Order: sequence, then structure tokens, then C-alpha cells
Amino acid sequence: MIFRQSKQEEIESLFREGFKVWNKDRTFEQYCSANSKEDAYGTRYILEDKGEIVSSLILLELKNIGDKKVYGIGSVLTSPACKNRGYATELLKNCIQQINIRDALVFLYSEVAPAFYERFGFRTLPPGLQRETDSICMVLCDDDMWSLLINNGMELIPVHF
Repeated sequence: MIFRQSKQEEIESLFREGFKVWNKDRTFEQYCSANSKEDAYGTRYILEDKGEIVSSLILLELKNIGDKKVYGIGSVLTSPACKNRGYATELLKNCIQQINIRDALVFLYSEVAPAFYERFGFRTLPPGLQRETDSICMVLCDDDMWSLLINNGMELIPVHF
């Protein structure tokens, strides 16, 4: 398996796969327009197996909280034919290794059971800090930053990206 940044010529196919899951009643062009805005502050990563893209995500650089870097992981997707083979797990492990986690927070909004992300150390924010009803906001951070988030309310929680 190869973990790498996606190439520009692969973006449309990544969007086509994402559109199947998250179109939200938009046209493909509208979906692409909305999602391509993230490329200005994010990097798309893929996991390739035998020359085929099997899983992808985007790692976003968000606004710092104090001296802590803040990231968002979005659009985690494994093609249906490749599910349940550990591809998303491998992709996330490699992506998280790109971050100095001692000096950062990593947010994500999940539509899948939180247990999948808890294996990586993500914690589900309490109900009072959830912005969405159809996805769960989770964060990977140290205990001090967790306390800061819990005690400061919604102002530090990023809007769904």
C-alpha cells in the first residue's frame, strides 16, 4: 500500500466518489465547487493499493487555538468495493503521523459509529458542544486542550467543514 498526496488529475474522481455519499441534493458541479474551496487550506491524501485508489481524505489546516495548531480531517471515504479491509484505518494512521499531535488538535465530523475513530484516540465532544444533528464532532488532543474545549463552549469548536 502507498500513502501519498493526491495528484491534481485524481481530484475529479475523488469528488465523484464523495458526491455519491455527500451530494446533499446538489448537482455534481455544485458539490465540486463547494469541496474545491477546501483545497486552499487542505491537502488531500489517498491510500493506493495495486495502482488503485482505495481510500481518501482531506487534512485541513484550521485557525490555531492559542499556540496549538488545529486541523480538521474530512471526507474520509473508502470505495464500497474496498470496505472492511483496513484501508481507512491505514490512511488515518498515516495522516495522523503527519501531525505533531502533542502541539495540535484534530477535529472531525463523523457519520459512522464513533468507536471507529476512538481507536485513534479521538474523543466525542459532549452533547452541548455538538453543532450538527447528522454527524458527531470528535477531537484528538491532550487532556489540557480537552479541558479547555469543554470549558469554553462552542466558540472553539469549528463549524462542520
